[in-house]
Amino acid sequence: MTLDKFEYVLALAEEKSLTKAAKRLYISQPGLTSYINKLEQYLGIKLFDRTVSPIQVTEAGMIYISRMKQIQKEEALLRMKLQDMSSQKREFRIGIGMTRGNQWLPVLLPEFCKSHPDVVVQIREGGLEDLETGVSSGKLDLVFGALNTGYPGVVYEVIRKETIYCVFARSNPCAAGFAPDEATIEHPALIDGSLLDGMLFLLPTPDNGFFHFTNQLIKKYGIRTEETLTLSNLETAYRIAGNGLGVLFINAKDFNRVCPELESRLAFCVLEEEPLQRLSLIGYRENGANIDLVHDLKKIIFERLIPELE
Repeated sequence: MTLDKFEYVLALAEEKSLTKAAKRLYISQPGLTSYINKLEQYLGIKLFDRTVSPIQVTEAGMIYISRMKQIQKEEALLRMKLQDMSSQKREFRIGIGMTRGNQWLPVLLPEFCKSHPDVVVQIREGGLEDLETGVSSGKLDLVFGALNTGYPGVVYEVIRKETIYCVFARSNPCAAGFAPDEATIEHPALIDGSLLDGMLFLLPTPDNGFFHFTNQLIKKYGIRTEETLTLSNLETAYRIAGNGLGVLFINAKDFNRVCPELESRLAFCVLEEEPLQRLSLIGYRENGANIDLVHDLKKIIFERLIPELE
C-alpha cells in the first residue's frame, strides 16, 4: 500500500490540490481522496493538512516522502541487481570521479561494451578515498584518478601527466597587463602567488581529490584566501571563472575541450617556470577475477583515450 502508489502522494505534494493531482494521475478525485485517507489511517498520522488551501505537506509527510524516495531508489537498484544476476552476465565495476567520468567514460565505454556484449558494466562515481577502498577490498575492479598509491593489494599505473594552470577571467584587473598572445593555454603567463591574494577561490568539494591538491597549492605559494566558493562540479567552476568570477587551479587543457568558447575569456597562468604537473593513475588488483577485462580496458585507454586527450 505504501510503495505501489507512492506517485499519488508525490502528485498531491507537488500539485497541492486534490483536483490537479487527480487530473495529473488520470484518476478520479474521490479515488485519490480515498487512497490518501486509507494511507493516513494505516500510518496513524496525517501526511497532508487539507484544511488549508493550497494543501500543505505536514512535517510527518515530509519525512515520509523523503524516506519513501530512498526506498524507491533502493528497490530500483535491487531490481537492476537481480536482473543482472538472472542474465548470468559478468559484472565489471569501475570507480571514477565525477570530472573524469564526465570526460572519459563517453570515449571508453562505447568501445569496451561493443567488444564485450556479455559484460554488465557498473559505474561508481565518488571520492578517491571511497574508490580506492573499494578496489582494495575487491568491491571495484578498476579505479581512475589522482590516486594516493598507498592501498594494500592495489597495482598502480600512470596514465598521463596533467599540467595544472591557475585560471581567471581576462576581465579581472590582475590580467590587465597581459598581451593577447600571453596567458594562453599554449603560452601561460608566469605570475607570483601574491597576485591572487584576496581573490575569490573556486574550490572543489572535500570528496573530490582535487580539493586537497588545491589547498596544498594555496599553502605552497602562500596565497591569502579571504573568500571561497565550493562546487562539486569543476566544469561549473571553470565556466564561472570564464564568466568573470573567481580563480581556480585546474587541468585547463581538458576543460578547454569541453568549453572551447571560454578560451579567449580566460587567462592561463603558472606560478613556476616549470609548469606544475599532476599524475593521473589507474588502480586494480592484479589477482582480481576480472583482470582480463581490466587489461582490455587499459588497451582502450592507451590506444584511444590518451591520444584523444593529448
